[in-house]
Amino acid sequence: MMSKNIIMPPICYFSRRYLMILQFHVFLILLLFPAKECIMPQSSQEGSLHSFKSYSDVTMFHYTLPKEVLRVTWQFAAFMDRQDCPERKVHIYLQWGSYPVISINNDTFPNDMYHKRNHAFRVSGFTTFELKTVATIPVYGPEAGDWFVGAYLSHWDEKVQQQGLGHKCHYSIGSAAIWTQTNGIENIPIGYQQTLRTKKSTSYYKIYVPSGTWNLRVHIWGCNFMVLKSRNVHELCIKNMALKGRSLPVFNHSQSFETGNLTMLDSYTFTESSPYEDSYYYLMIISDSIIEVNVKVVTSECPIRVTEETFTKQYADTPILSKTLAQLRMKYLAKLHSHHSEDGYNESFYNGDVMKNQFRISDEHFDDQCFPRYQFTRIKYSQISSGFYLLQVDIQNKEWLTSWLMLTDVYPVITQFDILPLIDIGGTLVINAHLKTDKMATGQLNKVVLCVQRGRISNRTKDNVICENSEMSMILSSFDRHDGTLLIPYPQADTWFVSLAATCYFNGKPVDCDMKGIFVSLDIRTRECVFDGNHPCGHHGICQEVHRDILYYTTCTCFEGYKGWGCTDATSANPESSLLITTLILTLSNGFFIPAIYLAVKRGLYTEGLVYLATMLFSSLYHVCDQHVITYCVAKYEVLQYSDFFSSILAFWVTLVAMAEIPIRFVSLCHMFGVLIIAFGVESNKTSLTSILVPLGMGIMIPMGTYAYRCFHLRRLKKPDRIPKLLAGLTLAVVGLLLFSLVETEANYQYVHSAWHMIIAISLIFLLPPSRLEQIGCSGTSSFSDDSELLDYKDIPGSPIFTVTSGQENLVIASN
Repeated sequence: MMSKNIIMPPICYFSRRYLMILQFHVFLILLLFPAKECIMPQSSQEGSLHSFKSYSDVTMFHYTLPKEVLRVTWQFAAFMDRQDCPERKVHIYLQWGSYPVISINNDTFPNDMYHKRNHAFRVSGFTTFELKTVATIPVYGPEAGDWFVGAYLSHWDEKVQQQGLGHKCHYSIGSAAIWTQTNGIENIPIGYQQTLRTKKSTSYYKIYVPSGTWNLRVHIWGCNFMVLKSRNVHELCIKNMALKGRSLPVFNHSQSFETGNLTMLDSYTFTESSPYEDSYYYLMIISDSIIEVNVKVVTSECPIRVTEETFTKQYADTPILSKTLAQLRMKYLAKLHSHHSEDGYNESFYNGDVMKNQFRISDEHFDDQCFPRYQFTRIKYSQISSGFYLLQVDIQNKEWLTSWLMLTDVYPVITQFDILPLIDIGGTLVINAHLKTDKMATGQLNKVVLCVQRGRISNRTKDNVICENSEMSMILSSFDRHDGTLLIPYPQADTWFVSLAATCYFNGKPVDCDMKGIFVSLDIRTRECVFDGNHPCGHHGICQEVHRDILYYTTCTCFEGYKGWGCTDATSANPESSLLITTLILTLSNGFFIPAIYLAVKRGLYTEGLVYLATMLFSSLYHVCDQHVITYCVAKYEVLQYSDFFSSILAFWVTLVAMAEIPIRFVSLCHMFGVLIIAFGVESNKTSLTSILVPLGMGIMIPMGTYAYRCFHLRRLKKPDRIPKLLAGLTLAVVGLLLFSLVETEANYQYVHSAWHMIIAISLIFLLPPSRLEQIGCSGTSSFSDDSELLDYKDIPGSPIFTVTSGQENLVIASN
């Protein structure tokens, strides 16, 4: 019969008063810890909280931080709408660049999936009616761009109740963010010596690193006090300094950057072998006095190629590839030989007013040479968060797109692709690699190492790349492993790099490859949910799309007791036998309507029998469609759900009309009136208590009004006939309604709802009136006048439950 699905309440249950209090707390923190930088508030956000069943239950907030923020503070407060509501634990995740990856109770992730994140924060708290506790997350030196907040409540066995039946507790959360931004940071150009003068104890400078930068070095020397010239040359001129990419370094808080100190004679060099590209680097200098210091930034470039004619196997012949490869090898060896004959830089000292240590900085190439770099072209699907990346090749003035790369053992190859903000982050990043070697070269073992890294290229040593994270790498072998896969859920928006290095072995020793080329197919794509094909969440879950304003993401909703990010965790899975039993209970319990249908037809109540039959069929078909083990939908789910609700309420209505036993010419009028009222109510809101109570209330007035009318004409209050059956039917109906309204929860739904089917169906047997032929008698005619048809029609011996009987009074009324 009726569905367990409950419509979610409106989002805004969060009091504006609480939001103002939360903002006050944020400003109070800033007053207690003042900063000289500019204070920039972000508008507060609020939303409703739900218990976690799938990622679609997570409340998501989105913030956009500007550049050069020194500190940002998030504060969260969770509330409930009534003081007598149970206190719930709330979990809050904060993530830069993409939606937070949430694992509940150590749920497992699919194989080959890397779910760890940087810039991730987590805090928990409890809901309160008044503002008592506030969860605070301070972040020092945050990266600019998109920040996402996800919040949810710990799961509990929620009661399944109709909307409007009693009070349903609602929980909400408010968030507020405020940050301090450093303005007026001086820019340091690349390739020019510059003298910096500090203006305060902590000074910041920025260096723009363009795209295609291979190496970055920042040389600092010649520190000089500007206030007192007679200071000791061995005294610390710079107490501390740091260089950090994309965000401001914060002294004594961040440990992710290199620090150092300088005297007047010292020098220091920051080296970034794999810098962040198309980004700012920030130099922090801390000193107790106003100083001057010399700085020079030196970079080397490695151009990014968009097309390459030698990296495709499908559209190029082998001789051309071999010739090009030989040319590249000779060019590389020539560069390597010339590089070793050069010096890096020399130190020289000179005397002046202040002793300075100055470098003769070489602008030549650094120690390692530039590797081939290729930009993948993004091909977008029509679905959001779905697309793939291919390499663009140019052969004979024709452009082609391919996924094949040709590798050599001379140097690694670096590829890169872009994950766009808000567009590509809502699904899964999939990187598939396939190694294909020459079948004729069976003597050598070919190995290809792939390193995946976000933001910048993997570190290098000599002519090789270093995989800093083994979980973000793949090793392919021509002997035993030709394929590798890496899955990254909700990838952070950035430039991603895949470095590939090939090595050949013979008898366990590295040797020169005697092959013409080692070909690797690099299949990079973003897709919804986890897996490819018709089952993106496997066979135990469905892929659900979530749209919230500008936010869009997909998530797996698991069933049959499975859990995990891809519904692959079977530790709590229900056996198929138990799932089959519960499905059969829900559907076969509707068979208890058969006695009521038979009794209605036998007594000539054909309309009632038809409605009971429709209720039994629609309820069975709906519950079969609503299951996951045995799923069979003869129509759309929404159509079956509507039919189940409509026929269930209509069954109550026609039963009440039959109990009233009004004249036949009024029966069809009452039935159609009920159909119109019930159809309007169910279409307006299927789960609202109003759609049930209004028709039932109006339906109860029909037999009660008829009974009152007859008692008025009899001038006496007579008790109804068939009281035991009436009490039995009403008792069963009340018990069923209590089970449906108060006892049913998500955990016991199958059993309680099946009991509701059986109890309501049995109650109809006691509530149905006797046959009209039995009421009229063997003569088949009534002895009462037409003027009192409403009274005479039912007011005869052996009349149904709402008929009052008195032989003496009937004769008197008839004679009158």
